Amino acid sequence: MSTKKTALLLFLTLNLFLTTPVLSQEDSQATIKVRAGKRSYVGRMIAVDQETMVLLRRNGRMTMIPRNRIEAAKSVAADFTSMTKDEIRKQLQREFGAKYQVSVTNHFLVVHPPGDPQVWAMPFEKLYIRFNNYFTSRNFNLEEPEFPMVAVILKTREEFDRFLSNYHEANDNILGYYSPRSNRIISYDQTGGEAKDQDWFFTVDTIVHEATHQTAFNTGLHTRFARNPTWIAEGLATMFEAPGVQNSMYHSKQRDRINFGRLVDLKRLYKKGRINDKVIGSMISSDKIFEQSPISAYALAWGLTFYLAEKQPERYAAFLRADSAREDFLEYSSRERLEDFIRRFGRISDLAARMETFIDSLPDE
Repeated sequence: MSTKKTALLLFLTLNLFLTTPVLSQEDSQATIKVRAGKRSYVGRMIAVDQETMVLLRRNGRMTMIPRNRIEAAKSVAADFTSMTKDEIRKQLQREFGAKYQVSVTNHFLVVHPPGDPQVWAMPFEKLYIRFNNYFTSRNFNLEEPEFPMVAVILKTREEFDRFLSNYHEANDNILGYYSPRSNRIISYDQTGGEAKDQDWFFTVDTIVHEATHQTAFNTGLHTRFARNPTWIAEGLATMFEAPGVQNSMYHSKQRDRINFGRLVDLKRLYKKGRINDKVIGSMISSDKIFEQSPISAYALAWGLTFYLAEKQPERYAAFLRADSAREDFLEYSSRERLEDFIRRFGRISDLAARMETFIDSLPDE
């Protein structure tokens, strides 16, 4: 990845963690219809407190409804099922219109400029298969996604900026994002209309990064409904940008598993003396570094994740299993985050020393 323009890949952090969820087992399985003002919503209630109800819609989107706006709510089915792929495809085609095509794979619906579905849609499915193979080979059984996953590839940067303005301040450094709330990837054709075969996908780090987020959040590796430490999600996604991680069959050497763009940034930080056990501990216990110094944060998250995956793979897999098993919608304090990490990997000072030696041993591109 070029270091001249590092993409600050936006992983939207949503303020939807309710501190006092009150749900019975029966409530959490039924499909309900909620009327709020002039609108009605159908879905499964996944959390509710005195102020807000969170509804999981049949297309996979989460909707937060202020309770003081709810006029009526009733059960319409004893269980809850996703919309079919065809229902979601028709919904997307209405949303994006005739200038876009909606292609369907086993796990994805991809909105893209008119063209061959094999070029535009199948790479998402291929990444899903590679992701699944990576974790299955490490004795990590992933879940089948509850919903078809939606990816939107807009034609131009201008369209992307207009779309982005509805969710976040426009920023040239944001090239794409995955939204846990909508469960969608949104990006644009960064090949300038030159996407002629599937290779375009695996050479665009942004798309691989966000597709990794989406796959992880839909297969139970992360959960959309819990406070996931940012370093875990971003470390994994940056690691999967390297061809040797997401396609080890054809790229089997260790150097193929290195994200050289992040490695350059990380080695520069080490030379400046800006990485030590306190900085690593701070990233583990808090997400502030991602707001204050995102380039450093992404580099360090990649470095820590790559070190753990390469040198302590069984402990890393166990750590991910434990993280994915945390209860939905509950707070996850800085102290708990740090204690959970130390319980699995030992003292931060010892780990920091071993990690620095490992990073220093990696070849430059």
